[in-house]
Amino acid sequence: MNMLFAVIKKELLAMTRDVHGLLVLFVMPAAFILVMSLALRDTFQPSVSEKMRWQAWDGEHTAESAAFLKRLPPPASGVRIAARGDIERALAAGQIQAGVLIDGGFSKAIADENNTRTLVTVLAEPGTPPPLLAAFRMEVTKALMLERMAVVVKTLTEGDENAPKLNVNGLTNGAKLDFAYRGDTGVGLTAVQQSVPAWLVFAMFFVVIPLSTIFIAEKQLGTFPRLRSLQVPVGVLLAGKVVPFYAVNLAQTGLMIAVGRYGVPLLGGDALRLDVNWLALWAMASAVSLAAIGFALVVAAVARTNEQATTVGGVANILFGAVGGVMVPKLMMPVAMQHLSWCSPMAWGLDGFLDVFVLGARIGGVLLPLGLLLGFSALCLSLAWWRLRDSV
Repeated sequence: MNMLFAVIKKELLAMTRDVHGLLVLFVMPAAFILVMSLALRDTFQPSVSEKMRWQAWDGEHTAESAAFLKRLPPPASGVRIAARGDIERALAAGQIQAGVLIDGGFSKAIADENNTRTLVTVLAEPGTPPPLLAAFRMEVTKALMLERMAVVVKTLTEGDENAPKLNVNGLTNGAKLDFAYRGDTGVGLTAVQQSVPAWLVFAMFFVVIPLSTIFIAEKQLGTFPRLRSLQVPVGVLLAGKVVPFYAVNLAQTGLMIAVGRYGVPLLGGDALRLDVNWLALWAMASAVSLAAIGFALVVAAVARTNEQATTVGGVANILFGAVGGVMVPKLMMPVAMQHLSWCSPMAWGLDGFLDVFVLGARIGGVLLPLGLLLGFSALCLSLAWWRLRDSV
């Protein structure tokens, strides 16, 4: 045990000589969390259509067309539309993102169940985000359906005093389309709920850079061979590197959670919700950490120079992140890519973290990602031990 403590102390001293490398492990993911949480905020916002800047041109000015427009989210203010051509000019100038055109004959057409003509035309500015435009189109479709139902009900009940009163608007009360899933916690998948675990996993795997730098320096300076000649077991040397970097990863976890909880809201984003099972969160952070450290030790054991370790470790991490849903959320990937993501250990960690943060999963709910990560860690540590066991 004294031997292990001595090796851990040596590792801590070596880490203090690479402060800049360690700072990158904290600064890089914090910056990514802030930027991506703000950049993807509207993409994950369920009421995204309410953020659309739009205006309408009503070519009929009837009670039905006015009622239809009233059912839509509030239009952009400060844009005057007096003629049909004003819509296209406002779009070209970037004053609005969408224009709603209602031609004459709207009231008659909406009451005709056999009507096949276009009731409403929606023009969109080419740079409008697709999720925003899709949500607005759904709002327009819903408003048309409700107005058509209102006209049909009025026609059927007109003149009948005993007819039941039907509130068409109430048919959609409480019905809400959400972008993603919800769990027992009632926490929706927001940009910050996606970004914090994604970039935390990515940052943990980047311990390959400082860890391999320290390890290769020890091999080149003769420190590692001297320790082996003193009969220090390879397992003790590996454990001496796992413990301090495990502590670094847990510190990363705490800082990234704090950034998501307090930093992102200061810049106008959503706050990270922490209605989580803390034991499950610790288990996932530990499993991801051990997997990342195991992978870093394999790279350090195989590489001969810092350049080799940095190149192999950096490229592998970028590929793991790209395939695993870190850089592009998995729910936005094609189905084939979503299946391919299971080749990445970062995907296992990210899925487990999302289950904890969004679904409120307990230990029993994350057994699969925990098992995959711990198995990957055991495999990597075994390969590193096998590669170094004959080193002197």
